[in-house]
Amino acid sequence: MPPDKSSSFAPDMGCFVLRLPVARIVILSWIVSEYDGLGYVKTENASGECIAGETPGSDSEGRNGYVSLFFPEGKRDDVLELLGALRKEGMPLDVLHEKRADHTAEDTEREWTLEDFDTI
Repeated sequence: MPPDKSSSFAPDMGCFVLRLPVARIVILSWIVSEYDGLGYVKTENASGECIAGETPGSDSEGRNGYVSLFFPEGKRDDVLELLGALRKEGMPLDVLHEKRADHTAEDTEREWTLEDFDTI
């Protein structure tokens, strides 16, 4: 059976799927784009789901969005270092899972945290 084209990307790229407040998506995208060659951010869902304890009418800090952060495989450690630094500075983000061009369904079913990656 041929691979699913909708989830495939360049064979030399990796991807982290992140969850963060909707209001922070633009700043994350801007920060990543300012690092020449580090990668790019694609918004997957910016309509936001309510964070536990928040009401649907609350500001955008109370809603989560989902993004994919694509990067060249050689920049994986740099991306992890950046994500770790952003969390230390107070940006609430979670790495849900990692995708690679050669990924398997088993790899994408597990929810990840930054602490699961030994480079931080």
